[in-house]
Parts: sequence; C-alpha cells; structure tokens
Amino acid sequence: MPIALQDVPFFHDLTPALLAAVQSCLIEKSFGKGEVIHAEGNDCTRLFFVQAGRIKIYRTSSSGKEQIFEILGPGDTCACNPGNLSWFCTSTAEAVTPSKVWFLSRENYVRMVRENSTLMHALNDLFAKRLQCFGNIIEAVSLKDTKKRLVKFLLDMLNEKKKGSLNRNTLFINATREEISHRLGTARETVARHISELKRKKLIDVKPYQIIIRDKEALEKLLL
Repeated sequence: MPIALQDVPFFHDLTPALLAAVQSCLIEKSFGKGEVIHAEGNDCTRLFFVQAGRIKIYRTSSSGKEQIFEILGPGDTCACNPGNLSWFCTSTAEAVTPSKVWFLSRENYVRMVRENSTLMHALNDLFAKRLQCFGNIIEAVSLKDTKKRLVKFLLDMLNEKKKGSLNRNTLFINATREEISHRLGTARETVARHISELKRKKLIDVKPYQIIIRDKEALEKLLL
C-alpha cells in the first residue's frame, strides 16, 4: 500500500509548513518490475523516496556478478548525497516489484538540507544506519563459509529488531532467496540448502515471508 509523505521517517520531525514546502518540490513517478531508476556512474541529479513497492540497490562487478546492498521499501530513501552539488551515483537502483517513488531534485535537496537543521540531523542518522549496514555486509562477505554468512545475516536482522517488539524472534523477509544470495555473494541454491539444513536442525523455522529463530544461542555458536 502507498504511504503518505508524513510517514517517511526522513520527514517525521518536520513542521506542517516545511512538509508542505517539500511536497511542492516532489515529482511522483511509477516504475514497472525490472525498470532502472538510476544507474551506477551516472550524474546524481535527483534522489527518491519510496512510496510503494520494493527497490534494490546494487553494484555489478566486471564479471557481471551482482552485489545487493539494500532492499528499499515504503518510507525508505536512496539519499546518500551529503549536500554536494557535484555527485555521482555509486550504485544502481532497480524496481523489484511495481513501485512508485517521489523524486526530489538535487538542487532542492541540497538547499533544504543546508537551510534546515532537522533535515541535516535526519541525514546524519541515515548515514550512520547505512554505514552500519554496509559494515555488516563487508563482515559477512569476508566470511569464507557461506553458511556463516547466512547465519550472520539472520542474526543481524534479529539484533536490528526493536527490543520489546511483537514476535521478537520472527524475521519478516521482504527479499527472495535469489536477492539474499546476491546480498551474501553466493548462489541461490546454496542459500536454499543452508536454510533447509538449519530448519532440519531445529535452529530456525520457515514460513511464507518469515523465518523464526528457534535457537539463537546455537546459531551464535556456529559463528565461532
């Protein structure tokens, strides 16, 4: 379901007047599954906020291998420009499902961030979370054992859940096994095999779009 602009975390603390000012600068556009929103290496002339759908952020190696960094959903943004008028896209954004986004021009974005401390704080918070996310990816890919990569991916997701949240041990997976494999730098069949093995050992349970952590301590021991 599409969300409203005030539901975008980046804009949560804006006053109604500032939110209206942002709204007046946005351009809404829809993309079909597989359509590219921006490509790696292109001049960054605008950024987007996801209104509906899912969009993957990835880079492709010289051998054609895809490495997924993030899967963006409603309320997420590709924003990585710290306020520089000379900026290039470091990754490609592609719609995984039919999607709808709001575009904000680089000029308006830079002006708003420079003039509004609330947006600057929101941007700093976004950078901190994204840096942690990329750090987790680097650490996971550096593990030679593909099963350990998967286990770390699941435990990182579990640790990112807010304390006291409902279904504390249930991970809601918004990515396909192929997307997870691209995130972990391995084959889809390998991910499927490891998931089946962890389920057989009763360390996890698998339901449609969900993975339930049944034995966190045992999973942690697999990383030792």
